[in-house]
Amino acid sequence: PSPSSLNSPTSAIPLPHNDHFLLHRFLHIHSTFRTHSTMSALGIMNPAYSVSRSEILRWVNGLLDLKLAKIEDTASGAVACQVFHCIFPEGVVLSKVNFAARLPHEFTANYKVLQQAFDSIGIEKNIDVQKLIKAKYQDNLEFMQWVKAYFDSFFPDAPPEYDARDERKRATEAYRLTRGGGPRRA
Repeated sequence: PSPSSLNSPTSAIPLPHNDHFLLHRFLHIHSTFRTHSTMSALGIMNPAYSVSRSEILRWVNGLLDLKLAKIEDTASGAVACQVFHCIFPEGVVLSKVNFAARLPHEFTANYKVLQQAFDSIGIEKNIDVQKLIKAKYQDNLEFMQWVKAYFDSFFPDAPPEYDARDERKRATEAYRLTRGGGPRRA
């Protein structure tokens, strides 16, 4: 459907505010709504799974302003949460993500946030948390290849403007406050 036909009073599709970016994102998400399950079920022979470790690291470090050295550094789930926050800012509650997670139970909590986001957005993907939190190269590589393929399906040309460092800083402060840690002193 064209944007003008969507604005008709008889349209069954509710439109977001008149903001051009939101309208563009809404139309893209609406047009790809049926791809949620398609993207969730990528087979291992899909070209998405041939993306190299170095390409994944270059992409995620550039997108999120990080300095990850190896794929296993994504095992905490925080990276995947932030990538999906970039796609669906209202869908991932970043303030519930522990960016300083170091222990398996903390990783599990981050993946729970991600799975809740998937469920609310409509992404039919079951995250194999028990495999990912072990920080094994192959499991985390395949998951990050899927994450990149999903991201690329929304932003094939260029990523959106997203201040990853600022989003992490605000989310980390909110996480600390909700956990009784109080504000960080300078």
